[in-house]
Amino acid sequence: EGKTPLDHLLQVPGTEKVQQLIRFHIEEQRKRKAIEACNEAEAKMAELEVELSTLVGLNDLKLQLRKWAKGMLLDERRRALGLKVAARRLPHMAFLGNPGT
Repeated sequence: EGKTPLDHLLQVPGTEKVQQLIRFHIEEQRKRKAIEACNEAEAKMAELEVELSTLVGLNDLKLQLRKWAKGMLLDERRRALGLKVAARRLPHMAFLGNPGT
């Protein structure tokens, strides 16, 4: 049917208080997931920054990697908030030239 238990509960008269409590609980869970996603995102970005700081030079590449990472982490945060996010195309790179250049 595609209905949730809350949808069925809406059809039962006299369940307004229960509906309100369920909605409150759902919203609290959504907030908790969003906070967890933000904390995880910050940890991932810190880890990426540590890895990038070990590389010498390659500033343009580092900048592009940071942009991709921030975009992907922003999508994670949006999903945690319950927003619909379109699938992101995975980044592709081509390294040209001799190895070590």
